Amino acid sequence: MKTPAILVIAAATGVAVTAGMLSGSIVRPVAAQAGKTVLDGVYSDEQATRGKKLYVESCSSCHQEGLQGADLAPALKGDDFILKWAGYSMQDLFDKIAMTMPADAPGTLAPQVSADIAAFILQVNKFPSGHDELKPDARLLKAIAITPKPAP
Repeated sequence: MKTPAILVIAAATGVAVTAGMLSGSIVRPVAAQAGKTVLDGVYSDEQATRGKKLYVESCSSCHQEGLQGADLAPALKGDDFILKWAGYSMQDLFDKIAMTMPADAPGTLAPQVSADIAAFILQVNKFPSGHDELKPDARLLKAIAITPKPAP
Protein backbone atom coordinates (compact mmCIF):
# COMPACT_ATOMS: atom_id res chain seq x y z
CA MET A 1 0.00 0.00 0.00
CA LYS A 2 1.37 3.42 -0.97
CA THR A 3 1.56 6.10 1.70
CA PRO A 4 -0.21 9.30 0.62
CA ALA A 5 2.24 12.11 -0.15
CA ILE A 6 0.63 14.40 2.41
CA LEU A 7 1.43 11.93 5.20
CA VAL A 8 5.05 11.68 4.06
CA ILE A 9 5.34 15.48 4.05
CA ALA A 10 3.66 15.77 7.47
CA ALA A 11 5.98 13.13 8.94
CA ALA A 12 9.08 14.80 7.49
CA THR A 13 7.95 18.16 8.80
CA GLY A 14 7.35 16.68 12.26
CA VAL A 15 10.86 15.19 12.30
CA ALA A 16 12.40 18.50 11.21
CA VAL A 17 10.48 20.47 13.84
CA THR A 18 11.37 17.97 16.57
CA ALA A 19 15.05 18.03 15.57
CA GLY A 20 14.99 21.83 15.53
CA MET A 21 13.39 21.98 18.96
CA LEU A 22 15.90 19.54 20.41
CA SER A 23 18.80 21.51 18.98
CA GLY A 24 17.30 24.77 20.23
CA SER A 25 17.27 26.33 16.75
CA ILE A 26 13.50 26.78 16.73
CA VAL A 27 12.99 27.52 20.39
CA ARG A 28 15.78 30.08 20.59
CA PRO A 29 17.74 31.36 17.62
CA VAL A 30 21.32 31.47 18.77
CA ALA A 31 23.48 34.31 17.59
CA ALA A 32 25.89 31.85 15.97
CA GLN A 33 27.34 34.50 13.69
CA ALA A 34 28.12 36.79 16.60
CA GLY A 35 31.58 38.24 16.63
CA LYS A 36 30.78 40.69 19.42
CA THR A 37 28.49 40.77 22.40
CA VAL A 38 26.60 43.57 24.09
CA LEU A 39 29.44 43.54 26.64
CA ASP A 40 31.76 45.03 23.98
CA GLY A 41 30.36 48.58 24.01
CA VAL A 42 28.24 48.44 20.86
CA TYR A 43 26.44 51.80 21.27
CA SER A 44 27.47 55.32 22.25
CA ASP A 45 26.24 57.37 25.20
CA GLU A 46 25.03 60.07 22.77
CA GLN A 47 22.95 57.49 20.91
CA ALA A 48 21.42 56.20 24.16
CA THR A 49 20.54 59.79 25.10
CA ARG A 50 18.68 60.20 21.80
CA GLY A 51 17.12 56.78 22.37
CA LYS A 52 15.81 57.81 25.78
CA LYS A 53 13.92 60.75 24.28
CA LEU A 54 12.53 58.55 21.49
CA TYR A 55 11.61 55.83 23.99
CA VAL A 56 9.65 58.30 26.12
CA GLU A 57 7.79 59.52 23.02
CA SER A 58 7.05 56.11 21.47
CA CYS A 59 7.31 53.39 24.11
CA SER A 60 6.77 54.65 27.64
CA SER A 61 2.98 54.77 27.46
CA CYS A 62 2.98 50.94 27.46
CA HIS A 63 6.38 49.90 28.88
CA GLN A 64 6.43 52.78 31.41
CA GLU A 65 9.05 55.49 31.68
CA GLY A 66 11.27 53.33 33.90
CA LEU A 67 11.07 50.39 31.43
CA GLN A 68 9.42 48.28 34.15
CA GLY A 69 6.54 47.23 31.89
CA ALA A 70 2.84 47.02 32.73
CA ASP A 71 -0.17 44.91 31.84
CA LEU A 72 0.61 43.34 28.46
CA ALA A 73 3.85 45.27 27.89
CA PRO A 74 6.85 43.37 29.29
CA ALA A 75 9.67 44.95 31.25
CA LEU A 76 12.62 46.04 29.13
CA LYS A 77 15.13 45.95 31.95
CA GLY A 78 16.37 43.58 34.60
CA ASP A 79 17.32 39.93 34.80
CA ASP A 80 14.08 38.64 33.29
CA PHE A 81 14.54 40.83 30.21
CA ILE A 82 18.22 39.94 29.82
CA LEU A 83 17.63 36.21 30.27
CA LYS A 84 14.72 36.28 27.80
CA TRP A 85 16.96 37.77 25.12
CA ALA A 86 20.19 35.89 26.00
CA GLY A 87 21.35 33.91 23.00
CA TYR A 88 19.61 36.17 20.50
CA SER A 89 21.36 38.75 18.37
CA MET A 90 20.84 42.49 18.40
CA GLN A 91 19.16 42.01 15.01
CA ASP A 92 16.45 39.99 16.76
CA LEU A 93 15.83 42.77 19.30
CA PHE A 94 16.02 45.42 16.58
CA ASP A 95 13.45 43.51 14.49
CA LYS A 96 11.12 43.22 17.48
CA ILE A 97 11.25 46.98 17.98
CA ALA A 98 11.16 47.91 14.28
CA MET A 99 8.40 45.54 13.19
CA THR A 100 6.05 45.35 16.17
CA MET A 101 6.38 48.65 18.01
CA PRO A 102 4.70 50.79 18.98
CA ALA A 103 1.78 48.47 19.58
CA ASP A 104 -0.74 51.01 18.28
CA ALA A 105 1.27 51.66 15.08
CA PRO A 106 3.62 48.71 14.46
CA GLY A 107 6.39 49.12 11.95
CA THR A 108 6.26 52.91 11.90
CA LEU A 109 9.56 53.62 13.64
CA ALA A 110 12.40 54.62 11.34
CA PRO A 111 15.38 52.22 11.40
CA GLN A 112 17.63 54.74 13.14
CA VAL A 113 14.94 55.39 15.77
CA SER A 114 14.73 51.64 16.48
CA ALA A 115 18.53 51.45 16.80
CA ASP A 116 18.59 54.45 19.15
CA ILE A 117 15.86 52.93 21.34
CA ALA A 118 17.78 49.64 21.43
CA ALA A 119 20.87 51.59 22.56
CA PHE A 120 18.87 53.17 25.37
CA ILE A 121 17.59 49.73 26.45
CA LEU A 122 21.19 48.46 26.56
CA GLN A 123 22.24 51.47 28.64
CA VAL A 124 19.40 51.01 31.14
CA ASN A 125 20.45 47.36 31.47
CA LYS A 126 23.96 48.58 32.34
CA PHE A 127 25.72 47.21 29.28
CA PRO A 128 28.84 49.28 28.60
CA SER A 129 28.83 52.00 25.99
CA GLY A 130 31.55 52.47 23.40
CA HIS A 131 32.65 54.99 20.81
CA ASP A 132 30.59 53.78 17.86
CA GLU A 133 26.83 53.91 17.46
CA LEU A 134 24.64 50.87 17.02
CA LYS A 135 23.78 51.01 13.33
CA PRO A 136 20.51 49.77 11.79
CA ASP A 137 22.43 47.35 9.56
CA ALA A 138 21.26 43.71 9.60
CA ARG A 139 24.71 42.28 8.90
CA LEU A 140 26.27 44.23 11.77
CA LEU A 141 23.41 43.63 14.20
CA LYS A 142 23.42 39.86 13.54
CA ALA A 143 27.07 39.83 14.58
CA ILE A 144 26.27 41.15 18.10
CA ALA A 145 25.10 38.55 20.61
CA ILE A 146 22.94 39.50 23.55
CA THR A 147 24.55 37.88 26.55
CA PRO A 148 24.10 38.27 30.30
CA LYS A 149 26.79 39.98 32.29
CA PRO A 150 29.11 37.55 34.08
CA ALA A 151 28.31 37.01 37.75
CA PRO A 152 30.53 39.09 40.07
